[in-house]
Amino acid sequence: MYSYLNPLPPLMNGTLAKWAYVSLAALATLPGQFNRSAMEAPWATTDISDSRLSRTLEYLNTTDFVAYDQRFFDILGPNATIEHVQKLAFQSHEAPCYLKDTNQLFFTEWGPPGGENGTHSWQYLLDLDTNKLNKITTDPPTFNAHGCVVYNHSLYVVTDGHGDEQTGQLVKIDPRSLKQETLLNNYLVQPFGGFNDLEIDWDGNFYLTDSKSGWGREIVDFTPPTSPTVYFVERETFRIKPVHITDGNANGVAISPAGDILYVPDTGVSQYFPVAKTPYGKRELWAFDISKSGSVLSNKRLLSNPVSYFYDGVRVSRKGRIFCGAGDGVDVIDPESGFTLGTIRVGGGDNLAVSLTFGRNDLWIVGRGGVWHVRDIRERLDRDW
Repeated sequence: MYSYLNPLPPLMNGTLAKWAYVSLAALATLPGQFNRSAMEAPWATTDISDSRLSRTLEYLNTTDFVAYDQRFFDILGPNATIEHVQKLAFQSHEAPCYLKDTNQLFFTEWGPPGGENGTHSWQYLLDLDTNKLNKITTDPPTFNAHGCVVYNHSLYVVTDGHGDEQTGQLVKIDPRSLKQETLLNNYLVQPFGGFNDLEIDWDGNFYLTDSKSGWGREIVDFTPPTSPTVYFVERETFRIKPVHITDGNANGVAISPAGDILYVPDTGVSQYFPVAKTPYGKRELWAFDISKSGSVLSNKRLLSNPVSYFYDGVRVSRKGRIFCGAGDGVDVIDPESGFTLGTIRVGGGDNLAVSLTFGRNDLWIVGRGGVWHVRDIRERLDRDW
């Protein structure tokens, strides 16, 4: 057995996937010299003087699932596996949505160096029965899609906009006809800086994150009119108001199953001009209480700061577990304590988990390097709406 690891529970022995169970108590005091950046996973570092620790980290870098807590085994179960189903360019892939009606995965390629000077007028639709990948173009075209949620059998997508011609938009797409309808493109005549992601509550109201990401990657030409902002949009009236403003960056957004808590990762760690990342920037996951109207957030508290990298796409499962794209993989976070229960890894190297979407007992991860499918998860993930 490797040092610094707990033995796997008996039920997890002989699994198809490669598991490890980290002993946090054993890691509490380490011998010799050690160092890593906050931007890299613990097992990616080579700056280690102790050979036992080095061998353990090398092993962890070969695993599929890394557990920090017994509950992680209960969530995924012994039959869970992960497969790299689409190997694509080491480029950001975003906005995954699982279409239950047609068993397809919608997602996008985002930003430079791909597309036409970083601009994308098309999206991907992956047939999950055949693993055939198709490029699609909506009618009219949807430019620079960045986030997606399925609601009432339709795709709701947010975009960065297009050059100096088009501000960020919230659009509705019929997944069968690919007809697209613009629902929102301004806040009382003020353009958006460029949307990053969205969430929809039980009643169909929207939470939209307006960020500086599109501007920083020169997808849009105009300087953002405000600091990154989370907007609430009332579905019936399209009344809109800011509910959170940050001097970092607004990225993913997700709501609890009961609809009473909103989770927002702040990714000010990503600088804009020049594009760079610094471990001294914001990379927190915040939780807010939601008012009965949905339009007021209160009781802001720091729920988690990632073990490494930063939280990008975030989704909440049926039982309230928080799943976050976090560089080396997807971190699964306990909503009460904020502790990371475990990580679903995408293989290390240049691969990077960006965002994810749920099926019933499956999840799909998109990011740099393509698409990964995690199947046969014990706990049901998809929500009721």
